[in-house]
Amino acid sequence: MARDAKRSTKRAYFDSMKLINRMTSLHKKHLLALSDLLSKNSNFSFIKKLYKAFPEAQVYLVGGAVRDTLLGRETKDYDFLIRNVSTAKLETFLKPLGKVNLVGRKFGVLKFVPTSQKKNQALEPFDIALPREEYSIDHTGHYRDFSIKTDPTLGIDVDLARRDFTINAMAWEVKTQTLHDPYGGYNDLRNKMIRAVGQADRRFAEDYSRMVRALRFACSLNFDIELHTAKALKKNTPHLNDVLTATKEISAEHAEEEIRAVPHEVIAKEFLGAFKYNPVRALDLYDNYGIIGILIPELLSMKQCPQPKNWHAEGDVWEHTRLSLEVLQSKSFKKEFSEDADTELIITTLFHDIGKPYTLKTPKKHGVDRIRFDGHDRVGAQMTHQICERMRLSSVNIYKVDIENIRWLVNYHLLLLNSVIDGMNNTTIEKYFFKNPELGKKLLMLCYADAKGCKRADGGSTLTAYKAMKKRLALFQKTARVKKVLPPPILDGNKIMKILNITPSAKVGEILTALREEQLSGRIRTKVQAEKFIRTLSLRRV
Repeated sequence: MARDAKRSTKRAYFDSMKLINRMTSLHKKHLLALSDLLSKNSNFSFIKKLYKAFPEAQVYLVGGAVRDTLLGRETKDYDFLIRNVSTAKLETFLKPLGKVNLVGRKFGVLKFVPTSQKKNQALEPFDIALPREEYSIDHTGHYRDFSIKTDPTLGIDVDLARRDFTINAMAWEVKTQTLHDPYGGYNDLRNKMIRAVGQADRRFAEDYSRMVRALRFACSLNFDIELHTAKALKKNTPHLNDVLTATKEISAEHAEEEIRAVPHEVIAKEFLGAFKYNPVRALDLYDNYGIIGILIPELLSMKQCPQPKNWHAEGDVWEHTRLSLEVLQSKSFKKEFSEDADTELIITTLFHDIGKPYTLKTPKKHGVDRIRFDGHDRVGAQMTHQICERMRLSSVNIYKVDIENIRWLVNYHLLLLNSVIDGMNNTTIEKYFFKNPELGKKLLMLCYADAKGCKRADGGSTLTAYKAMKKRLALFQKTARVKKVLPPPILDGNKIMKILNITPSAKVGEILTALREEQLSGRIRTKVQAEKFIRTLSLRRV
């Protein structure tokens, strides 16, 4: 047995050398940089100490860190697999070197933060695990539906066999500097391909969340999905909404909850990740694989929903939404705002016109003068809030999506079209663009994407209202002396009541608004001027 194991190790080593010799010079350079990092960076000093304490140990970097290293992408998430050392010994060894947390005994995974890691370093805690095999118990597609066998003597190839996609099933052995790639992950990486390890049907049936994960990788890496993997994905997507019959193991923690095969929070993370990296491709993929119809069927009503051709020569509401998402990725958007669209803005843009099909009125059917969507902003805001709540989009901390912000933005995305911009009150500008400057900027960004996503039949500019608002905002900032924030009100309600000797009433609010309008216009700048104004105003209103 020992002789066979030795031969197997030697064969794997030579196979790895052949693979490395076939690599591009750029990929070799990236791997050398990885070796340099692992050997010299103090965060990874525990590896040398581990080899010294356990000469028989084999240490592998596995998963996304290997994939991202080959792609030349920055990674902050390092997962290690340790062979020939038990979990108990590993835990005892690591405790003097940093903070150790045993995630789960049956998983054999330790979360480790070395003492050497500085507070300002944004590395994730290291996952340090033993090799394991996983078997789906009932093939429910639920991530908890697994029988797990952890064994420090298992071969690296056996552990890699349980991984989802070939590009994630590579391992870098630290000591020998060899790449283990039993399932062709490197070739798929070079060919920009997402391929399931082994049988795709089986991989997805084990854990249905792998389907939305595949789409997130396709968007973030700009890879295609391999044919057999794509067929299995399309076949299994209806299972994303499966609700399970409680089993003893699954229901122990969730006896009172609906048990979903794929929890909303898991879908939310993959959904947001896909749209963050490539919103247009994400929309196309989620649509092509039928997932929009499963998760957000309300969006499908935008297809073949007509729009006035003079303002929307681009086509139906779906096409307009797609073009608006495209704008967020454009050079013109980056030039206009000097930053990329964040996830919250992308999701807002996806939903901004969702209310149109539900408020549609046509001359033929409803006798109106033209195609109308009266109130679609308000209806769309309500629908958007319900959908985002249903999908638990705010549950994913890494993307910082606030459902209330999205609802507000959808509700007011027509502000530029419904207002006479030159005559807009300063207090109105303050309310929408400066009370929450970050949200105000997002509203302007949304209006820009919405306008650029339209095509006028006469070929004219779709940015007229947007440009007028930019000029109005610039004038407002100048007259109101806005620097980083708006100047505070000169007088508050209590002072106004004291000066005028009046009691609380609607009149106080009216005076406050009028005074603020004068202050923001630059006509009032001192308390003396403010007191004179409110006294005069009060006499007029008696």
